[in-house]
Amino acid sequence: MPQVSVVVPIYQVEAWLPRCLESIAAQTFRDFECILVDDGSPDGCGALCDEWSSRDARFSVIHKQNGGLSSARNAGLAAAASQWVVFCDSDDALHPQLLELALAIQKAAPPHTLVCWQYGPPGTSSSPLQAQAEPQTAGQLFESGNFPSACSKLWNRALLASLGLQFNEAVRWAEDLDFTTRYLLALLSKTGKAEFLLIPHVLYFYQQRSGNLTTSYFPEKLECEFAALPPLLELFQTLCGTDPVLLAPFCRHELFVLLGRLSDCVRLESSISARARWQKVRRCLALPCMREFLTLCHRCRAWPALNFCARHGLAHLCLFGVRNCYKPWYTKLVRARLFVQNKFYWGWQAVKGLFARGKG
Repeated sequence: MPQVSVVVPIYQVEAWLPRCLESIAAQTFRDFECILVDDGSPDGCGALCDEWSSRDARFSVIHKQNGGLSSARNAGLAAAASQWVVFCDSDDALHPQLLELALAIQKAAPPHTLVCWQYGPPGTSSSPLQAQAEPQTAGQLFESGNFPSACSKLWNRALLASLGLQFNEAVRWAEDLDFTTRYLLALLSKTGKAEFLLIPHVLYFYQQRSGNLTTSYFPEKLECEFAALPPLLELFQTLCGTDPVLLAPFCRHELFVLLGRLSDCVRLESSISARARWQKVRRCLALPCMREFLTLCHRCRAWPALNFCARHGLAHLCLFGVRNCYKPWYTKLVRARLFVQNKFYWGWQAVKGLFARGKG
């Protein structure tokens, strides 16, 4: 039985798939299986998968009807036979030592440890890397952007199987965040603790391309982000308790993400009127989980993160959101005239105009 399974969900990536599969075949750790899940791809991906499975016994193929990313990952997970699982998207690539380093570190760590690695744009490394990792808090992982990704972690398949954990096929966006959150809550329930080790090297190379889920906008993104918030709050308050130092990185990053989604709704959701978009924003801001989150942010003194949001054109939502949900922040921002002192910020009159539209 192989020690690790690499699951690759595949759909319309014929141009990038060879690079992905070559990076998996080139792993310095040889005792693995690679499960290719052809999710009803209409291009030549299915034939490429069959070709690889015929020439390398470690590669196997599942051909299925199109069901989306989560459905394809679940099919690969169900077919996996090893103790550990790594997910790799079919337009991305792995560093040659990824499996070697991750397994070496995991074997030396306690069973409640989640081994993670950094990811970044395509690159190469000529010198061999050492099996070393740095302890991380959940907040540090979250603020770095590493926490949600399913492709930057070594998953315990035995734990997943014993708990019946799978990707939620009803979730079209933030399915990685949903999966990671439920996995860690289950790990905490089973072992009473969860620790994180981060390999300080970029071992996963992602491909940014237009038209994929990450770079495209669709209305469900907003609902999915807010649906993920309640279990995320539960997880971080379980992991960090009431310590504001541990909670602050999570609050800063999640605040920026949520305000970004709200801004996308206002700017990009052209299928409904401007009035309907602002009403949608109001409903999200009025959710009990959002009020709980903003209260937590205030306790952790995370409100300066709004300054960063403003620099990225989100000034109107910063003020509109905190005015409606947490008035102490609004008072601070208005007194400081935070959004009118820098030439990159929206003018005060423009912000007031957006307020008037939000009220309408």
